[in-house]
Amino acid sequence: MVECVKCLDPTALGLFLVAAVSLPLAVYQLLNEGLPDRNFFILGGLLIILVGLYAFKADSNFGFTVFVLVGFAVLFTGYAIGTSSLAWENITFGIVFILAIIWSLVAKTPKVLSLILVTTALIFLVVGLSVLYPDFDKWYLVLGIVALFNFLFNIYLAFALALENKLPIV
Repeated sequence: MVECVKCLDPTALGLFLVAAVSLPLAVYQLLNEGLPDRNFFILGGLLIILVGLYAFKADSNFGFTVFVLVGFAVLFTGYAIGTSSLAWENITFGIVFILAIIWSLVAKTPKVLSLILVTTALIFLVVGLSVLYPDFDKWYLVLGIVALFNFLFNIYLAFALALENKLPIV
């Protein structure tokens, strides 16, 4: 194995992967067609975890922590689709992401990153609540809108980083 002298920060790749998971989720929900295949979430979660592990190697503590957490949450959600485990575990992920928002604000990360964490927390909270309270018939719309914003924030920050700050990072 080749050790890197200066490892490339994988944050942009991680954000592109999260965006790639968020957009199909948004489309399926906005069209009220259920969810993408569970294997989509399992594979996406595994890839996001790999980016998080590479972030550790690149000395990106925030990237390591957030991408491993997001990857695990996405992976578990894919694994739990169709089971009763989907509710409280997703609510727990939502609460953890709320705490990550606080961490993001204290660390003075870009505002768009805090917005990504807000929409990520909302995605997991909505998924969990939709399992607990299935009588509310508009969960698909709420989840679709939140997932669409998550996609937009992730894709913007991913391009801003990949273009080496040629787009403003706010």
